[in-house]
Amino acid sequence: MADPLWEPGLIVRESGSDSEWTIILLHGLGADMRDLAGIAEAMEGSTRVRWLFPNAPLRSVTLNGGALMRAWYDVYGFDATAGEDSAGLTATAGALGALLAAERARSSRPIVLGGFSQGGAMALYTALHAGESVASVLALSAYLPRKELLPAAAADSPTIFMAHGAFDPIIPMDLARHGFELLEARGYHGLWREYAMGHTIIGEELADIERFLWAAHASGRHGDTV
Repeated sequence: MADPLWEPGLIVRESGSDSEWTIILLHGLGADMRDLAGIAEAMEGSTRVRWLFPNAPLRSVTLNGGALMRAWYDVYGFDATAGEDSAGLTATAGALGALLAAERARSSRPIVLGGFSQGGAMALYTALHAGESVASVLALSAYLPRKELLPAAAADSPTIFMAHGAFDPIIPMDLARHGFELLEARGYHGLWREYAMGHTIIGEELADIERFLWAAHASGRHGDTV
């Protein structure tokens, strides 16, 4: 369904007017906005959140033989010679930046931007390049796009939670871990977690996310170590 806030479609779930965070979660390649909506139910009760689950636009994806699917940007491959869709990343980051700005106009509550797989990579790129600050980034089973453009951390840079499965057959864990190490080298603070899982999300990971968010929230500053 189309939404005035996000034309490709958007699910919004809110615990109440006293929500402590807004969390925007981006689904993975080929999935849709419903894919991560269960996370809101899994975390309901202990955390008051305004949740946004946007659809990625439909586009042709080179890695999947040019098939039309929901994707935040085109993917050519994951090896060093594959190249990256810089135009697609930039365009989607701009659109998501407008969504972030609209949410900031609604409330002063902290905004968390996250996602799974390609959605997690898109969340990282948007938070670091779109010019709209967020409190934290959740990059789940994801990787860091356009490493060569990574800016140095600033005082208001987000804290970053990156998590990956030791048996992930889609995105190599070494690729994800290297991205987190680069973020640390550029001055970003956050948390890296590895789990005995494949390309998925598990309950232990969600519990770690809640602890991470509470620690970042309690610190009162985006850049504090958690």
